[in-house]
Amino acid sequence: MTSVTSAVTPSATSPLLRQLSSAYASETAATAHRAAKAYFSALPTLEIASVVLTALCAAGVIAIIIKTGWVRARRERFENVVLKTNHAKRFVKKSWSEVERHFFSGSDSDLKIAILKADTLLGDALREAGIRGADLGERLRGIGEADLPNIDRVWEAHKLRNRIAHEADYVLKRDLAERALTVYEEALAHLGVLEEAPATSPAPDSNSPSNLPPSSSPR
Repeated sequence: MTSVTSAVTPSATSPLLRQLSSAYASETAATAHRAAKAYFSALPTLEIASVVLTALCAAGVIAIIIKTGWVRARRERFENVVLKTNHAKRFVKKSWSEVERHFFSGSDSDLKIAILKADTLLGDALREAGIRGADLGERLRGIGEADLPNIDRVWEAHKLRNRIAHEADYVLKRDLAERALTVYEEALAHLGVLEEAPATSPAPDSNSPSNLPPSSSPR
């Protein structure tokens, strides 16, 4: 009896197993189909979100670059280093035109601005030449007469600049401003970044005492 049952049972249950397997496979396929359909239906939304997020990130990076002036600084650095001094000369020439514009305006405030701008311009030129220091005064301490022949008169012009910057009631005379600007112009010309204009009046003798006013401030 047992052997008969054993012989009959497998053949009797095989169709049931096949039905269950078929039903499971169908349900799995249906689930996979529904998941794929849901994914592909949501894909356009995901793509749009991805594009928007990428655009926002790119805009943020561009804004940071513009705000920090990174591109302009890199471009100017490239032009100064790779193109040698051509860009530096153009920049100094343009900046010196601004100095002259203030000088020829003639007002007390414009004369002072001209001196301040000329001092800054010379400081920047020395920095580009590789002279270290936080400002023109510190950079002048790092060089000598061999580097800048009129360095003593540059010091006097720089001290004049300091009086202008720190003494609100200081009155700057036009002839004094002109002599100081001549000193800055000569220094920039020696550095090779500015063509010195022909002198309209005899330049002070470099061996004579400076015509600029003495200053009690140390170098």
